[in-house]
Amino acid sequence: MVGCSDDKLTNSTGSLPQGNGIVFGASAGYAGDTRNTRTIYGDKNAEGTSQAIEWVVGDDVSMYSPTSPVPQADYEVNNISTDNPSSAYLVAPQNGLQWSSSGDTQDFYAIYPAPSSMSNEAIRNIVSFENGKLTGYIPVNQAHTISHSGNTWTAQPVMDYLYMAAVEKGVQIPTAENGQDGVALDFVPLTTTLEVTIQGTDNSVPIVSMNVVAQNGENIAGAFTCDLVNGEVGEDGYPVCQYSNDGTRRDMVTVSTYYNDNNTYKAMDLKEGESVTFNVFLLPHKNLTNLRLRIVGLNTTGKDMVLAENNVAITLHPHKKTCVTVKAPELQIGAENNWISELDDNVLISQLSIPGTANSFSYNYRGNDPEMYKTQTVDFETQWNSGIRCFELKCPNNTNGNQSLENVELQCNGQGLGVTFGRAVQMIWEKVNASEGEFAMIIPFFESQDGRDGNVTDFAGDLNRFFQEHREYTYVTYGTNVTLGEAAKSLMFVARITSEEDGNLSLPTPVEGVFIDQWGSLKDNWARRGYMINGVKVQNWATRNTYNNPDRTPTMEYYMMNRNTTTGNNHTNDSFRPSEFPAKDESQIDYLHETTRSDGSTGKAYIQDWSRVIPETHNFYMSRNSDGREGPFGGEYGTNRFCYWQESYNEKIGDVWRTFNLAIQANSDPSNTTFYINSLDGYFADWTDTGSDGNSAYPYVESGVSGYDFLAGGGRGDIANYSEQINNDFYNRILTFGEDNIYGPMNIILLDRVYASNGGNYLPSVIINNNFRFPLRTNGETTTNASYSNGGNAISNQ
Repeated sequence: MVGCSDDKLTNSTGSLPQGNGIVFGASAGYAGDTRNTRTIYGDKNAEGTSQAIEWVVGDDVSMYSPTSPVPQADYEVNNISTDNPSSAYLVAPQNGLQWSSSGDTQDFYAIYPAPSSMSNEAIRNIVSFENGKLTGYIPVNQAHTISHSGNTWTAQPVMDYLYMAAVEKGVQIPTAENGQDGVALDFVPLTTTLEVTIQGTDNSVPIVSMNVVAQNGENIAGAFTCDLVNGEVGEDGYPVCQYSNDGTRRDMVTVSTYYNDNNTYKAMDLKEGESVTFNVFLLPHKNLTNLRLRIVGLNTTGKDMVLAENNVAITLHPHKKTCVTVKAPELQIGAENNWISELDDNVLISQLSIPGTANSFSYNYRGNDPEMYKTQTVDFETQWNSGIRCFELKCPNNTNGNQSLENVELQCNGQGLGVTFGRAVQMIWEKVNASEGEFAMIIPFFESQDGRDGNVTDFAGDLNRFFQEHREYTYVTYGTNVTLGEAAKSLMFVARITSEEDGNLSLPTPVEGVFIDQWGSLKDNWARRGYMINGVKVQNWATRNTYNNPDRTPTMEYYMMNRNTTTGNNHTNDSFRPSEFPAKDESQIDYLHETTRSDGSTGKAYIQDWSRVIPETHNFYMSRNSDGREGPFGGEYGTNRFCYWQESYNEKIGDVWRTFNLAIQANSDPSNTTFYINSLDGYFADWTDTGSDGNSAYPYVESGVSGYDFLAGGGRGDIANYSEQINNDFYNRILTFGEDNIYGPMNIILLDRVYASNGGNYLPSVIINNNFRFPLRTNGETTTNASYSNGGNAISNQ
């Protein structure tokens, strides 16, 4: 496998072809007699002792020869044989390596892949090969391209991380007489590789991820160095690599097992007789013995196994591949996904990504038009077992006076759900108390039945009385410095009581947990969404007592209706946009809320939450009520008035994604003290819903403003289609975002209709698995990863 070329450079001296460019051929393999080359895994030989690793045109190989006039250059793989993909020439760039003008022999060192050909930009910037020394990097997250055809599954890893090296010392410099100017390079792999074959069964569940974990906490991913020129050579003839300790613990490697099925990501579902093989790359600096494998099924507990055969630990050797075969996790009826208990007790709670449900008990709703009101369709037991750990309890204050919330019914659409606040908390507590180390967050949500006013402070008092009456529970107050060990087997209350329309209403200090100020009932929240007109931020209609003086304090609804001159039938064309209309200024978005803790201290919470979403731009006709008023806003706008709504789904998904990124960035900073709640809760306004007070598109009122009905407008909508779309979009976008880009915690994600669609079914698992994809900061340590309990043996077939 050699090739020759002559750059015809001048200044040759004596009989040596000085200046002649060198072309390289290459071969490589793991072991055995069959030598193969690199970049795509091919077939194994019949004995399973070696495997084809085939070249791909366009890959770069970094070459170094200290005595070459140009000592370092990247060569491109080219001219691959169609009959033998293992055969290829490495083509020189314009300034390639050249033969030395002095001495009789020359040394050559090569690394594949060259940093320039690595696909991940962040890792490409870390990796280098200079003066014969490689600085490589093994990532925590390792993507595979998974494909499915019939009953055959394939999983192609990113081969960037199977670093290979070639060293050829003492190569005889050719003379002009023999004319040889090519060098054959024999590549050997540096990276330790674990090949895992997962077999399906009749009862196996779809697989969402796989983790390789070091039981003793040692690093199996991260940066390493390998000095091909001056470094040590082991007894096996391979270069000895060194781990580059940067103080971060990376004792886990994660492989996501979702696959792209016609632009929709799905969990890999192996049937009986089907199997798939993954290749996981690990640090090559030492033998690895104390490893375990964790395979996670969709919305269920994972299968956790030590890498052992007949109770003897399997040792993975540097530069070699070790093959194991395991069965896919099987469905365990009633099994709980107690994922928090699997994490290190010292991990900070601010590092978590926690799936939650909006109006968690609304599946009990039996009133009219349930599809317009129910945010959940599966029961609490299913939510808990699947790993949901944040629950929103929506209820009014106690109508019998200043009493505990104990016997107040949770509600949906202002109607009781048949379960009290006290019973719901008890159900959550029983799950938490029976666990090894789980905790639950509870969000009490005040939804008035007869206006707000003094009822707001009454609700806060009723909640405090509930805390005082239930000292049998273990409580913990959220704080970014709280550890999982401190939060274990406890309830964490985060209450949303006041709304923007309550103004600067003063609440008592919470007896337990946290009260969040002004995170309440508004469906649109224009002011916090950043809408501006003539340099002034618009207000929410429900916050105004002087609505008839909009020029002093403009409101969005004023421009939606009073500046809207359209008449006639409904319109979906944006040409009917009012001539003067507010626009969103992203620099004015303000989702930061004040919080008060049980010890009286204050803090911040960043909460993206506005629920009414407009699927398409629409001018909605405000039909007359029996008393001559138009919708909730009376005759002050004349007859045949329209309300202009512009499409806002793309705005909602943009705000969700922005909050997702902000949570990751903020919680990667040890000095951060803000926690994040990212709500996907909402509905599409339904233009066919022509009722008056409950109309989907009428501006929302809860405060009982004089002259307008309580709960006029905005109280209902198309939850099913909205939740399916936003769950699918957010889920697909997270997976498309990339394995190596999600580096931090999401905090709390509130969901609608979990398990009602592909996205709704997969999102809880995607959110949970984010806790196993990056080093988690701990109390008193720089970083750490999750730790796991013991399990059964993995079966080694090879």
